[in-house]
Amino acid sequence: MAISTLSRKLLWGRAASHCAMPSCRRTLAHQSDFSGDAVLVGEEAHIVAKSPDGPRGDSPLSPEQRDEYSNLILLCPTDHALIDKAPEDFSVGFLLDMKAQHEAWVRTTLGAASNPAEEKWAALVDNLTARLSLDTWHKDVSSVLNGGEASMAASTEERLRACLHWIATRPWPKGHDELRKVIETIGHFINELLSTFSQHADLDRSGERLRFQAFYKIPVWDEALYGSLLNEYKESRQYLADIILELTRYVNLFSDVVREEIDPDFRDEQGYATLIIEGDILRFDTYVPRFLQEEISEIKGFEHPFHAFDEVRSARTPRFSW
Repeated sequence: MAISTLSRKLLWGRAASHCAMPSCRRTLAHQSDFSGDAVLVGEEAHIVAKSPDGPRGDSPLSPEQRDEYSNLILLCPTDHALIDKAPEDFSVGFLLDMKAQHEAWVRTTLGAASNPAEEKWAALVDNLTARLSLDTWHKDVSSVLNGGEASMAASTEERLRACLHWIATRPWPKGHDELRKVIETIGHFINELLSTFSQHADLDRSGERLRFQAFYKIPVWDEALYGSLLNEYKESRQYLADIILELTRYVNLFSDVVREEIDPDFRDEQGYATLIIEGDILRFDTYVPRFLQEEISEIKGFEHPFHAFDEVRSARTPRFSW
């Protein structure tokens, strides 16, 4: 498990980027005079340890609950080391009280440090990450790229369709226009993927998997018809591959923009979304589709990036064909 974007936003915002130790309260964010970048020196300390054998780790809290905002306290590196090396002096109750007192001090001394719009964006980022299931992305969509039969789990199709509806009905918080455009474009590509795939996909006998039919196989031989349908099939498979590649590029661009604008540590442990590409016999390669820097600059100039897809897709590399 990992700390969610919302938990991280709540922790840093409500602590006003200050160490929660009353005798310290040093500022934990530094703005570089040269690069302009923010340097964060604070540490997101667990009150109940992340693992059961850690400091104060004996607790009924689940792994998920241990990474939630309610179990985190913002500290400088020195005080983080202190509470973990002397857990008998810093009990769970003591740290919870210290955190509550620090946030009260922030409200009365520094004013409200939290930003409701930013917290809504953080919650939205976590929600979309779960709906896209980025941890299983390579398993969920790579099967559409196979050189043989293209297929998709019915549960994946259902989840992506629900994700598409969720994106289309979002009441967007203020700010982060670039992030909003990236998310909306992800929705357009999900819609195009599902629409194109469903035209020739049927449930298999198990009812658990949708399989893209080889519709060029005709019961009565007709060379002209066969050739026409085969070309249409190859074009459909090429288009599906290009959609998957572009969609995954936008999923990874989403991660980059979140790291730039909202959460610098977003999915640091998990990394980028990948695709499993079928290569030579019995060989599968992992590929990380991302935009080049000049392509990102180009995208920012598009009012509706999806509408430019047909014009730019042949220039994207690599492209996979049959």
